[in-house]
Amino acid sequence: MDKYRKILKEVREKCEKKDQLKTAEGIAETMCLSVDESPYMIAMGDGAAAVAAMYTLCVEDGLNTVMEYLELKDRLDGLMSDMHDKMRAIYPVPARGSQGTSPRRALALIRTRRSRHDMDG
Repeated sequence: MDKYRKILKEVREKCEKKDQLKTAEGIAETMCLSVDESPYMIAMGDGAAAVAAMYTLCVEDGLNTVMEYLELKDRLDGLMSDMHDKMRAIYPVPARGSQGTSPRRALALIRTRRSRHDMDG
């Protein structure tokens, strides 16, 4: 939340809309690099704060930060996909069963079986 507030403060300190937009563009570029290069948890925090700030600057302040928002969102989507791939490498998601069971349903069944097993003993 601090990073979000800091971004808003830095942009809003500029008096002219043109200067505000230029500042937002620069911040978005820096935050994109952070999402790409930082450890996962720092990247997620920075990216989420920046996306939220670009949204606020657009909706509340009337700045056209749509492209910056989309670029940050794409970077975060890539980061989350990478994190998901690493998780799946450790714990593979069951494939669809012969009866068409979705992976989500299969995971729910596994959790149910585990919780029953935990209760039994």
